[in-house]
Amino acid sequence: MNNKLLHVAFGIILVLLFVTNPSVDQYRGYIKERQGLAGSLGLLAVDVLSTSDAKGKGIHRDNYWLFSKFYLGGDGLLPRQDLAWGAVGRFWEIKSASR
Repeated sequence: MNNKLLHVAFGIILVLLFVTNPSVDQYRGYIKERQGLAGSLGLLAVDVLSTSDAKGKGIHRDNYWLFSKFYLGGDGLLPRQDLAWGAVGRFWEIKSASR
């Protein structure tokens, strides 16, 4: 009985992680909310310098189904720079040595 309950709880947690995995649009909204006008202008600059035809252009997402890694560049003038991890509808910024 306890084993079955444990499997059900684990399954529910996996489904919740999958459903709440944030998108690029949610990350862009997070940047705009957190950094205001400077963040919006930064996103615009990254989009202009990107050569990607994707909707988000400069901001990209590595999707790992239960969580995501967001980065900019890597497709044009800008080198790839990891920005944040996203899971459960939240974001955790990646601190790099160059910042």
